[in-house]
Amino acid sequence: MVKYLYKNKFKVRRKKNTVLLGLILITITLFNLNIGLHQQRLFPSDNNKLTYQTFDILKTSATYNGIIVDDTQTNNGTNWGNWTWARTQPWCTGGNGTQGNPYIIEDSTFLSLGPSDCLIIQHSRKFFVIRNCTSKDTGIVNPFAGIKLNNVTNGCVIDNQVYNNYYGILCNNVNNSQLIGNNCSNNRYGIDFYQCNDNNLTENTVNGNNDVGIYLEESTKNTISGNTANGNYDGIYLWTYCYNNTISGNTANDNDRAGIYLTDSDYNNITENTANGNIDGIFLEDENNNNIITGNIFNNNEYGIEIYLSDFNSIIGNTANDNSDYGIRIEGSNNNTISGNNANNNTHCGMFIQTQSDNNAVSGNTVNDNKDTGIHIDDDCDYNDITENIVYNNSLGIYLYSDCGNNSIYKNFFLKNGKHADDDGIDNKWNSTTIGNYWDNHTGPDVSPQDGIVDNPYTYIGGSTGSIDYLPIAEDGAPRITILSPEEGDRFNSTAPSFNVEIVDIYVYEMWYTIDGGLHNYTFTENGTINQAAWDALPEGSVTITFYARDIIGNEASEEVTVIKGISAGGLEPGVIIIIVVVSVVGGIAIIGAAYIFLKKRKAPA
Repeated sequence: MVKYLYKNKFKVRRKKNTVLLGLILITITLFNLNIGLHQQRLFPSDNNKLTYQTFDILKTSATYNGIIVDDTQTNNGTNWGNWTWARTQPWCTGGNGTQGNPYIIEDSTFLSLGPSDCLIIQHSRKFFVIRNCTSKDTGIVNPFAGIKLNNVTNGCVIDNQVYNNYYGILCNNVNNSQLIGNNCSNNRYGIDFYQCNDNNLTENTVNGNNDVGIYLEESTKNTISGNTANGNYDGIYLWTYCYNNTISGNTANDNDRAGIYLTDSDYNNITENTANGNIDGIFLEDENNNNIITGNIFNNNEYGIEIYLSDFNSIIGNTANDNSDYGIRIEGSNNNTISGNNANNNTHCGMFIQTQSDNNAVSGNTVNDNKDTGIHIDDDCDYNDITENIVYNNSLGIYLYSDCGNNSIYKNFFLKNGKHADDDGIDNKWNSTTIGNYWDNHTGPDVSPQDGIVDNPYTYIGGSTGSIDYLPIAEDGAPRITILSPEEGDRFNSTAPSFNVEIVDIYVYEMWYTIDGGLHNYTFTENGTINQAAWDALPEGSVTITFYARDIIGNEASEEVTVIKGISAGGLEPGVIIIIVVVSVVGGIAIIGAAYIFLKKRKAPA
């Protein structure tokens, strides 16, 4: 009888769960249908900032030829006039030109009327939106465009298809406007900006254009982010007096020349872009100064990063691996900072510095597995500082050509290269006043005095000048780890414990910990708290936390501590009901499903 009653109770609960599952499935289905009818896009709101708003996805229908909206016009024609006239036309479906209620041009196809632009908005300060339109077929005649904005502010051009034009979207003297989600492929130029400031170009696709995907000239303070610019001649090109622009998170692959190209443009921030399969990933040519290039990924047919006649740039934290020539190439450029980059497995050199490139700081980079040279300094390059680089497994670690003088090379780590160094230059310094370099074929003795410096100079530097490292770095062993907290046997509940460890080494390279025997590792750079999600996944009982550290040479150490994870007694009382409420709003109707979960403590066996 007990078993029978139990089965009936189970069946009742299963029916309730089945009903609940049906409710949830209906909710999800209706929610997905709702998503299918709408889309979220960045859209200008208060103070012209971008926020996500939901709007209907429309389909293109009617076709119009050579439309011009010129807000200075007082007389209107058949195809042209001011915004008051435009509001009476079938292709302008709403709005009054204010920020909260912009003019809207949507759901239309615009064609060229003879040799002309398809759609022009000019001399306007009103708020307007061009959305879900098609503009095409001006042909290759300069200077006609699918969409042309001339002397306007407060425009928003969203989700349009613009192709088979000389210019896809042409912007002259456009400010405080947004171009979002447009497809401007298969034109001569995809998007062209001239003397345009404070605009956002976001999530556009500009592929297969004959010249440039996104082109800026004499334009400042624009944000170019999340765009795809593949298969053009240049992906993204800033030419002449383009200052303080942000180029971030774009993809610029398989372009004929460069993924990102700058000429005579200063103070730009180029971050976290991917530029692969081009000749150059990024090319700074002629007088590009004070730019920041950081966190990008470059794998290209010649150079990852090429800097030519450009000074005071910061090239930090990029990955320039697997390029067919050089990872990073600097020519005729001075006072640049090249730090924290990876330039590995390139066909020739990891880093190539040439032709009167002086006073550059090359520090903290990893140059591994390059077929020729890790770092090559060539042809009259003077007063460069080469410090704290890891030079590993290259055919030749570092080479200084004749006429290269007064360069300082110290605190570098030369490991497993075919040959570590050649110096044919003049008066180059292979140690500072206190320290030299680490050479894996000369690591001791360090006895008299025991100061971290090998007692004997390193005399194996090749080349014609007989260079010597007088203060080579000695092997100091693996890092020393002391766990200050938690302590052995400490008890913790559902909140992950904090940790405080002391790691001692001259050159710590990496620190991490594991709490599941090495299945998952978590890196850290300072003391903090154990990963909460990982802690939650562990059962109650003993937990071994193992801390690891590796030095720059590759020596590794570990220490562990065992603590107790124990959830406090009490738990759930018999008969407790947890109610989970699922709410979805579809078409203004709230659908609510309630799941009842009956939990009962299991009695301990008698």
